[in-house]
Amino acid sequence: MERAHKLSVSDQTFHKMKQKIFDRTWEPGSRLPSEQAMCAIFGVSRVTVRNALLRLNALGLIETYLGDGSYVKEPTTASSMNSLIPVAYLENDFKTILEFRMEVESGACALAAQRSTKRDIAGLRRIVKKMLSLQQDLDELAVVDLEFHYTIAQISRNNLIIKTYEIVSDVYAQHMKRMVNCMGGDLGVYYHDKIVTAIAEHDHAAARESMYEHIYKNLEFVQQSRI
Repeated sequence: MERAHKLSVSDQTFHKMKQKIFDRTWEPGSRLPSEQAMCAIFGVSRVTVRNALLRLNALGLIETYLGDGSYVKEPTTASSMNSLIPVAYLENDFKTILEFRMEVESGACALAAQRSTKRDIAGLRRIVKKMLSLQQDLDELAVVDLEFHYTIAQISRNNLIIKTYEIVSDVYAQHMKRMVNCMGGDLGVYYHDKIVTAIAEHDHAAARESMYEHIYKNLEFVQQSRI
């Protein structure tokens, strides 16, 4: 099995900053902390902070003024598309996210069923077991839920699927947190167990169908509850 990619300190800092913008800890129009303050916040060097700021600038998420500092930009559809950040980030559109997930993740699941190893299956089963222990801690459950889906993407061994998942990971994290807090964890664990069984049996058709049905049930819940 290929080892999961370990993010560098620079990447980790960039993603943490980006998440603060996405969850509006740093609100649109607000001034970011100084470089020195961010070094203390993230426990990294000034070079690492500057690299992360350059990447945020390139994505159009912040703008920097010489001698004044950096500010969070107001999000727009154009800037989100240009920077490969889904419009779902702006619209908070559960239907859009779930439709995307149904199509992409069901295909990833089918590939995972064809390419999985015993070690992959053991890893997925450990995640499901962990989910069972977190039924009363929904925020942490959402984190592990996301890990389950990302692990399947990795098992697909398809670099484009993996990279796409990484691009939308920040949106997925917020989406997953809200879905789990609204729905609870029982249904997710049920389908995850079904999915792992299909992958373990290398039944790509059953794996695809189980993942599609799993996410479709979430869509049904959203449509009925209008969250």
